[in-house]
Amino acid sequence: MSFNDKRIVVTGASSGVGQATALALMNAGAFVIGLDVKPANDNCNQFILCDLSNPDSIDEAVLQIKQPINGLANIAGVPGSLPADVVFKVNFLGLRYLTNLLLPKLADKACVVNVASTAGAGWRNRKAVSTSLLTLGGWHQCLARFQELSMNAVATYDFTKELVILYTMLVASNQRHRGVRVNSVSPGAVCTPILADFYDTMGNELLQSLKQQAGGRDAYPDEIANAILLMLDPRGFWVNGTDLIVDGGAEVLMNLEGLAIPPLPFN
Repeated sequence: MSFNDKRIVVTGASSGVGQATALALMNAGAFVIGLDVKPANDNCNQFILCDLSNPDSIDEAVLQIKQPINGLANIAGVPGSLPADVVFKVNFLGLRYLTNLLLPKLADKACVVNVASTAGAGWRNRKAVSTSLLTLGGWHQCLARFQELSMNAVATYDFTKELVILYTMLVASNQRHRGVRVNSVSPGAVCTPILADFYDTMGNELLQSLKQQAGGRDAYPDEIANAILLMLDPRGFWVNGTDLIVDGGAEVLMNLEGLAIPPLPFN
């Protein structure tokens, strides 16, 4: 894949999947604008400090991003070990707020990839609640509505990923007239600095079972990054408004349960 002369914004560029994606894009010829709450100068061509839990910080970051933009990879996220409000702000509110501000700066036929999670696979079960939040455009109004749900942080993590999948569909529908594609990528467990938090909050037994189904290990950041680049590639023009599960086949266990046959371990 070649991204020569393409300007692409990547959030979460300081570590994990965001770092791997930013570096892969640069290696493929892109000019990468990295956003993160932690410094990431070595991982991108232009770094902008941005706290996705703070709309004022997002406003300041957007002012520093010149148009046109050819791609946006929303990768930054936090686990359910943080307070529920923080999880909601970073994983959904901040992602949505940043994306909505950058949409006018996107070139025609640009592409947006939002990183969700296999934890959001049950989005159909809470669709009514999710769509009611998606209709609330204001930051504080939406946050207040979420707080009324009284979710704990672990449930909030799953809920935000469900919202990201649905928000992806919504934006895909209203940007298609410009040829702008919007898709989501849903990884399973990934070997990043926050992997231990996921095992603590989502359950070691469940994740170990899923890891076995995937071949005996969790994903490496570059494997998820490659999937993100695949979705950013303009040759995928007819792929739009969809969610790509990238978990090594672990989801098979969730769907088939006892019928699923674990593969032999591999490196």
